[in-house]
Amino acid sequence: MNKKKTLLLLIFLVLIFLNKNVLIYRPLLNFVTTKTITGKIIDKKNFLRRGYLTNASNFYYEFNINGKEYSNPSYDNNYKIGDFVLIEYSESFPFINRIKEVK
Repeated sequence: MNKKKTLLLLIFLVLIFLNKNVLIYRPLLNFVTTKTITGKIIDKKNFLRRGYLTNASNFYYEFNINGKEYSNPSYDNNYKIGDFVLIEYSESFPFINRIKEVK
């Protein structure tokens, strides 16, 4: 029984790690100091589950802070390459970010 619990805990932790962007980082923006910046949708695809078979995907967005580029999936297939979006990011940790609204 102990091995089974350990295996389930390990699987649970791996799932949290794989989804840390959606489960941890994005909700964290509600509690930290944030800034906004304009970003752009780029030609880099984020394939969804079974996306390689069905071509279900969305594009990444990109923005630049102090000469360093950051990018994340848009999680919205309504965006097209070249669209500008308003991005909310953590002032201390810019890799924690999300699209705030379409600009």
